Amino acid sequence: MKENKKAILEILKKKSKKDGKFENLVLNLALQKIDSDSFEFDGDAVYTNDKKRLVYCMSQEASFTIPEGVEIIGEMAFRGKKALKNVIIANSVKEIERDAFYDCDELDNVYVPAGVKIVRSYAFAECDKLKKITFAGTPEKVGRHTFEDCDQLHDIIVPAGSSKFFCKELHFIDGDTDYLVLEKAEKKAEKKAENTAKKVEKKAEMTEKKAEKKAETSEKKAEKKAETSEKKAK
Repeated sequence: MKENKKAILEILKKKSKKDGKFENLVLNLALQKIDSDSFEFDGDAVYTNDKKRLVYCMSQEASFTIPEGVEIIGEMAFRGKKALKNVIIANSVKEIERDAFYDCDELDNVYVPAGVKIVRSYAFAECDKLKKITFAGTPEKVGRHTFEDCDQLHDIIVPAGSSKFFCKELHFIDGDTDYLVLEKAEKKAEKKAENTAKKVEKKAEMTEKKAEKKAETSEKKAEKKAETSEKKAK
């Protein structure tokens, strides 16, 4: 249903627990960044009218699924959601803005779909229990401070061949970080198998060419021998 800023703030007051002052402040800031006074509200989250931007999540549940069609997870959209343990990011999402999941203390494992092209700085900062994040694809941009102060984060799983890109974007230096940027093992295995297959194919081609050349040489020798014999006979 469509609501204006004032109505959305009133809804938040009713939905908030004992102290909703912080949520009210965050929502106010999130709404101010949108040049509109008309929003879409589905009971759990606020979206722009076209539902392409998730402006703010009002849900207090431990799990949240971002619906297909959303392209941008807005700045501070989930900021300070202490109960959030699991978030499913839609394949349609292209950008995760600054502070989107800032200070989501219970969030421990995140899967970022291949369609995400930009992850802004501090998008997952201060997520105290975040241990693992998996990138299905390689974004065009990953902010330097995306995982700032994620004390338990150890594994950043990335597509094969992209670890250098991620290390560069995040300004990681070998031996100077607690994070491990790991390429997907299955992709490596696939690439290895592909390379092996190509080598076998190339070797087979070379063997075939050698055999053809040998046969051609033998044929020429036989022809030359026959000509020599013929001349001698004359």
